[in-house]
Amino acid sequence: MSKKILLVLNPNSGVGVPAKIIEEFYNTLDNNGYDVDISFTKRAKHATEIVENAEFYDLVFSIGGDGTLNEVVNGNFKRKDKMTICPLPTGSCNDVASMLGYEKDLLHNLDLALDGEVKTIDIGTINNYAFTYVVGMGKFMDIPYSTSRDKKSRIGYLAYIKDGINEFFNETKMHKASICADGVEIEGDYSLIIVSNSNHIAGVPGFHKDVKLDDQKFEVLLCTANNKTKLVNSFIEFYLGMKPKNMISFKANDLNIRLSEIPEKNWCVDGEKLEDNSNYYHITANNSMDFLVPKNKTKKLFLNNDV
Repeated sequence: MSKKILLVLNPNSGVGVPAKIIEEFYNTLDNNGYDVDISFTKRAKHATEIVENAEFYDLVFSIGGDGTLNEVVNGNFKRKDKMTICPLPTGSCNDVASMLGYEKDLLHNLDLALDGEVKTIDIGTINNYAFTYVVGMGKFMDIPYSTSRDKKSRIGYLAYIKDGINEFFNETKMHKASICADGVEIEGDYSLIIVSNSNHIAGVPGFHKDVKLDDQKFEVLLCTANNKTKLVNSFIEFYLGMKPKNMISFKANDLNIRLSEIPEKNWCVDGEKLEDNSNYYHITANNSMDFLVPKNKTKKLFLNNDV
């Protein structure tokens, strides 16, 4: 019996994918004996609906950016019979796919996938909404979802850079928060809170060091810098492996975050806006999902390296 594959393709992600490439992609799978179906997304959250309501497939290709992958993962998260996911990047920012070893050429990525291996990756939830690699709030965190689609289509990743520079000159707002991380209480005023399961964030590789995608632990970063100069210096020092005084970094499995007030800007989840905007967030790393990844490219990202 041939394996069944579903292609979930976002035609509006990044600068799009030429029809000729899609046809060649499909034909390659078909010629290799796979039974292939294609679903094109037509609106926000459509990929979630497609995957949640689909019959069982041996493999689901998420062809788009991190936002498309988030929708695919959420659809899979709602299923009893979970399917294996393979993220192939065509978006403006493709942190997850890049971290896992996929490149820019879609057809080359198909070769990597067909010769790849299945790895189990931790999936986080924030107030019961699944995310693949990062959630955050505060300074700069609205840029991924507030940058216009038209701008991303025209100039790609540079759109985020442009809007990020504009945000840099805005006021750095502080958020008073009480955080319980694996039973340990932390209180403070933070300009930025990032909870992630990735070493590749906002297009920056090696953002976190020694990340394991299957350890049921998040990398938590709390920034207390209260102005743009301190903020930039802190991030440079953190990226260089130093321990800036305005950064608190640790690993945790379970977080309860209570803010003193509802933030003006929603949390960012995998580059998209989290619709649940309140002053309380429960974040856990207790779920997992199978991903198809390039062989031998990501050994250091996993505790379990059994194929």
